[in-house]
Amino acid sequence: MLALTALALLLRLVALGDRTMHWDEARVAYWTLRSVRGAGVAYRPIIHGPFLPIVVGALFERLGPTAFAARLPVAVVGGLAPLSALLFRRPAASSTTAAGSARFGLSDEETVALAALLAVTPSLVYYSRFMRSDVPLAVFALFALGFAVRALATGRRRHVVAAGLFVGLAVPTKENVLLYAACAGGAAAVAVGWPAVAPLLPWREEGDPRPAASAALRDSLARARRVAAHHLPAVPLALLVALVPVVFFLAPRGPAGDPNLGMALAGDAGWLALIERATVGTWETFRSSLWTGSRSHSYPEYAGKLWGYVLVGALPVAVGAGAAFVRELRSPSRPLVVPLVAWGVASLLGYPLATDIPAPWLSIHLVVPLLVPAAVGCVALVRERAWEFEVDPPDADARRRYARYALAALVVLSAVQVPLVLAATSITPPLYVNVLAQTAQPPEDLSPMRETVADAADDGGVLFYGEEYHLPDERVADRPPAEGENWLGWWLNRLPMAWYAERASAPTAHVGDAESLRETEPIPPVVFADPSEAESAAAVLEPRGYERTRYELGLYHEQAVVVFVDASRLDRRGTDRSVHSPPMVGVRRA
Repeated sequence: MLALTALALLLRLVALGDRTMHWDEARVAYWTLRSVRGAGVAYRPIIHGPFLPIVVGALFERLGPTAFAARLPVAVVGGLAPLSALLFRRPAASSTTAAGSARFGLSDEETVALAALLAVTPSLVYYSRFMRSDVPLAVFALFALGFAVRALATGRRRHVVAAGLFVGLAVPTKENVLLYAACAGGAAAVAVGWPAVAPLLPWREEGDPRPAASAALRDSLARARRVAAHHLPAVPLALLVALVPVVFFLAPRGPAGDPNLGMALAGDAGWLALIERATVGTWETFRSSLWTGSRSHSYPEYAGKLWGYVLVGALPVAVGAGAAFVRELRSPSRPLVVPLVAWGVASLLGYPLATDIPAPWLSIHLVVPLLVPAAVGCVALVRERAWEFEVDPPDADARRRYARYALAALVVLSAVQVPLVLAATSITPPLYVNVLAQTAQPPEDLSPMRETVADAADDGGVLFYGEEYHLPDERVADRPPAEGENWLGWWLNRLPMAWYAERASAPTAHVGDAESLRETEPIPPVVFADPSEAESAAAVLEPRGYERTRYELGLYHEQAVVVFVDASRLDRRGTDRSVHSPPMVGVRRA
């Protein structure tokens, strides 16, 4: 287990800062750095929960504002995910109380298989190397589920409290924690109701007892009541423990809110008011956000893309979960398989409806509930030696062997596919066609642009040219937009350049047309222009000695920027860029 965890960390940490920042990474990193420099932190739906901004902000203060520091918390959380497999392991008889049932645990082989899937599944690896909240949400939810399963397997209430802690950590990561809660409730209902459905299946193996469905349902409900009654005394403490990270991360900090966490710690605000702000206030902010609006997109198109990402980025998980489910239909024996497959199917069907874009990182949330069934299914295929079969006779047993052979072939295909996808996404430099990358991922190295902006920081900074980059005021982007503010679309067009400017503490300015550019004196040494407006800027800048360079900002040539640079002014500053390392507190741009 430790070896798999070490492998997972290695895959996530090596060359972590090499890939150019995705637009979404640059957006969140920008406002994280602004919060460190005095803008404060408050829940803003546009950047999801404040868990990452707060943790990454602390790293920016100590390690500097780099891509490595921005991605480090996600990489560590994702790298430690294989340890959660131990929570699903079948407990020893001596550690199980009368209220527990070892039926809920995995065998040693299945536990190792689960850890291996968490360590090397390509989509989990790629987005563990990415500054987004999806992996922290998924891993915290998996740990919470693991502790809940541990409580069922051992009957020990302390695991309920531990599950509460990880639920509390999941809440401030991302809004679709609500979907996790709904799916978990549905999975629990399936777990209670499945024993009543299983006896009715017509393809059950011969000789299996077939109790009446009503009797099976009564027995299942009685077991559920006993389990609930046993663990109920631990629930209030679990809720209290969950409240601690919720308030710690969701309470405003600095000038971003009143009351805020600093005021409460100093005794200038009441803790009840702060808790209300962190809970009720956060809920009301979420309710009025764009994430709760209606969706008007093609369901088949979104579903096809998301399901395709699952097959490309987590093929062994899909194959193993399918094998476990088919096996459970024939001979029910593993209580976790059907409820978690039901959770996965609900996610597969629901996310294409709920999401606003069919982004590949969403496939993480479709894969996570299938991981435990996948471990069961993969080990079952190996144990049954599905690759051994007889051609004759073509009876029922032979047909079952053929089916197992087909599944085994898929497992072998998966074993070949995983390293290929890892190599094409997380290990090699970014390509124009990256099967797991979203289109706002710059396909080329932008370090020359970053260094140019750093050189310009103390000599006028950078200028954004044209209507594509318009802002009503340069200072408006000091914090994420509140509800009703409509400047975000223009500011997003400035990414990832705005992140490089903030990282270097470079002043920013904007002009809308060539006439305004001519009247600007002095013109900053670095000017960004959208390709559609580059020629009008060139008519002013190139006679003054500026040279232009085009950078691709998105896969498939969908976004680009033209950068005009007065190299003579930057060359006079020398080549030592260490002077541009910005102070971390109290910096304000002109």
